[in-house]
Amino acid sequence: MKNEIKPKEYKRFTPKPIDADNTLDAVLSMTIDSLKTGRPPAYADTGDGLEEFKQTTIDYFQYVRDTNASPDIDKKLVPDIEALCTFLGITRRTLLTYEQQRDSSWQDFIKQTKNAIAACKKELAYHMQIPPVIAMFDLSNNHGYVNTSEFKIEAISDKTPVKPPTIEQQISDAGLVWNNEKGEFVPAIEGEFKE
Repeated sequence: MKNEIKPKEYKRFTPKPIDADNTLDAVLSMTIDSLKTGRPPAYADTGDGLEEFKQTTIDYFQYVRDTNASPDIDKKLVPDIEALCTFLGITRRTLLTYEQQRDSSWQDFIKQTKNAIAACKKELAYHMQIPPVIAMFDLSNNHGYVNTSEFKIEAISDKTPVKPPTIEQQISDAGLVWNNEKGEFVPAIEGEFKE
């Protein structure tokens, strides 16, 4: 008889025990429970909202650790931005909005969280436990890394930019003067004073 692990209760939901025969059961269980719970109230842009966001994020990492602690599971969970967002009940875009538009407390916590996820993936990639190509793709798309062979073409010139002439300069260069009687610019007559 398998060791029966009682699922831990988390604030948003309690995932079902994981079946060792299906690689995706842990993520699917979390997804189904999260969707059944429904969209939580938005994490308010307040101190309390940040604390709730932090606790739910910590619960996600605890869920991954608890799930991976089961000796009956061959395929372990890898912390992931999309799975974190599913657990939080938000989208990746919402997480990005929180990171970009909220104060430094939010930004720092989200950056620290993303850094922890990247560290887990890099460790797994270093030990060939996840394909390096997947790790590279994820690190560049979710964690801001860039491929060193990537290049961008920019139009630059070694010439000093030429300032376009003013209207006054163009009129003068054309040899025109203002004629008050005609109310227009006319060619200057040789020897006539130009203003």
